Amino acid sequence: MPESRARRKRKPQAKRRDKRGVTRARETQAAQKQAEVRQISPEAYRRRRVFGWSLVVLGVVVGVQHLVSHMGLFTLISRGTDDLAAGYPLAALLAIGGAIVLSKA
Repeated sequence: MPESRARRKRKPQAKRRDKRGVTRARETQAAQKQAEVRQISPEAYRRRRVFGWSLVVLGVVVGVQHLVSHMGLFTLISRGTDDLAAGYPLAALLAIGGAIVLSKA
């Protein structure tokens, strides 16, 4: 028996597969799996934070010691050695290194 036109119109058409959506979902799932693998333990996170803050504090201490040494209040080592080894550049490097360690946490 032939179908009427009205009956044919009511049939739902097959949906086209959303290839972009499927690809995006697969990429998201793969990224989530990689993130789970790269997670660090709370203990490692704590150690990294302690190490980073230690570097920052050491940088501040070296910078303050260098400033006080230039002010002439007291000197721990000779002025030339102080400028070469423990001057502002070393203080900046320690502080920047600590900030880098903290930013990766």
